[in-house]
Amino acid sequence: MVLSTRIPATLLRATQATKAIKKAANARKGPVQDASNPRYELMKQILFYQQPRELPDVSEEDIERHMTILRAEKIFKMTASSKRRADRARKFDAMEKAYEALAEADPRLFEAACHKSGTVTFPRQMRVPTETPPVKIWNYNV
Repeated sequence: MVLSTRIPATLLRATQATKAIKKAANARKGPVQDASNPRYELMKQILFYQQPRELPDVSEEDIERHMTILRAEKIFKMTASSKRRADRARKFDAMEKAYEALAEADPRLFEAACHKSGTVTFPRQMRVPTETPPVKIWNYNV
């Protein structure tokens, strides 16, 4: 039996199990917090249920075309990655040459350039902005 909302009857039968769980939860005077609770599984299935899609008929030429495109994409990504790697190596070599030139020109400036300051330039304690409200919304006792 399938209703007009396209929810299978097996999901609707599971509501009987949830009624028993609700009664047990009310007897304990608290909600059931267990993640393996069938109620939560039922809610997930109802909210996120999708009809299985039918796969289209695919010919061998289509499969070969698809595999060719995937291979071409992989080759493109590999070449882009190797170019980025080569660019980073080139920049690092240029940085090392600049350090060597600075060390030869003025050792005092070289030591100053290599000195690490004790202060952190970016506050590590900074809270990342979120879109969800805090757990404790307001402190009324203050």
